[in-house]
Amino acid sequence: MEYRIKYKVLPAGLGPDDYEPADLESREDVVELPAPEGGYGPAIPEVQAALRDMLDEGAEPIAIRILD
Repeated sequence: MEYRIKYKVLPAGLGPDDYEPADLESREDVVELPAPEGGYGPAIPEVQAALRDMLDEGAEPIAIRILD
């Protein structure tokens, strides 16, 4: 099942005190995930794993919003 995800990218090596949220890159991507059980949306750990595969090594997806 395809999901459109909006998120910010925390570059590798940055911690919570090293950036301003407005300075982070915002992205919106479509990811393919298995259909969820129980009719709810995908689990956040699955979304994070799919997004990490699309990012540079060490970068983290944060502030994740599932749009559809």
